[in-house]
Amino acid sequence: MLFPQQNDRRNRLDLSGLWEFQLDPDEVGETEGWFAGLAAPRTIAVPASWNEQFEDTRDYMGVTWYLQQLYVPSSWQGDRIHLRVGSANYAAKVWVNGRHVGSHEGGHLPFTLDVTDAVQWQGENTIAIQVENKLMATRVPAGSMSGDKPTGFMNNFPDTTFDFFPYGGLHRAVYLYSVPQTHITDVTVTTTVDNPTAAAPTGTVQVAVVASAGYSGLGELVIQDGEQAQTVALHFTDGSATATIEVA
Repeated sequence: MLFPQQNDRRNRLDLSGLWEFQLDPDEVGETEGWFAGLAAPRTIAVPASWNEQFEDTRDYMGVTWYLQQLYVPSSWQGDRIHLRVGSANYAAKVWVNGRHVGSHEGGHLPFTLDVTDAVQWQGENTIAIQVENKLMATRVPAGSMSGDKPTGFMNNFPDTTFDFFPYGGLHRAVYLYSVPQTHITDVTVTTTVDNPTAAAPTGTVQVAVVASAGYSGLGELVIQDGEQAQTVALHFTDGSATATIEVA
């Protein structure tokens, strides 16, 4: 997964900052349509854990909602628009303008959703992300709600069993970014040093590139080494191309 770039072909908006936020311990938000607007929001910082920002959320484990409103630049029209969430611990559902655009489980890796068809170009756009950090045996950390309230000095702690506390929230930056209709989606680079003990060692760079929409046609690979550059033509077939370059 490529990190969002800002250049003459791609654009990005960093949505880090203050979002609207609400706990949903009774899990009524989806039924009541909180993805269009929260019932009783407060302001929360993103990226950050909700457990670190409010006294009443310190030990909270359950469903929450994040909401942000923004304008998408009109210059992005004609491109594909993606939403990248760097980390949502532990599971997330995403809506754009009331339209469910995808879900993800696993708080330790980023995920990207194509939201092009949900974006509106006239007026504000509403992004809603439901995040929950429930304890389950199949998650990291593995755990469960015991149902037995601790006694003594422990009665201020959650009635749970787990290895480490499952901090919840949007833990990494959220980006909205644009790419051309035909674009690179993945790059894999493998390097090999052929004679590492030689006075002037040489090596091999193998590059595999994946393009969107099964692109077939030409591309270009440039390996830059200081002021020296090597350029190789890429021949894409069904969205894939490979190249090998010898370097010294």
